[in-house]
Amino acid sequence: MKIYWLSRHDLSPAQTRAVRDLHGEDAVVVKDAVVFADADALAEYIRGHEDGFVYAVAGAPHYIAAALGYCRFGVFENHPARRQDGSFGLAAVYHVGDGAQTKVWVNTDPMSDTGEALIPVVR
Repeated sequence: MKIYWLSRHDLSPAQTRAVRDLHGEDAVVVKDAVVFADADALAEYIRGHEDGFVYAVAGAPHYIAAALGYCRFGVFENHPARRQDGSFGLAAVYHVGDGAQTKVWVNTDPMSDTGEALIPVVR
């Protein structure tokens, strides 16, 4: 499955692991450092990339417009505590779609990069 990662930054090891847990070991990640021009731009991007699944780092107006537009996409939530190396561990992954937000992956240990998929592999 093709995964679109919309961010200036590379996926962290934990985010990469979560993507593979959720979409399969053969998931292909395509990084796109897109800059959204307006609140509807994330929704437009998602609709233009229906050949895969989109994970995005964006502002609240972008997420809200995409969710209200019934787009399917994913977001990452970090643990609030900073690690000794300055990074933040991945706490959860959420999928948004069909008017709902669902937690699909969880990691309760802020020092670990491994977690547990809460749904079957999404293809």
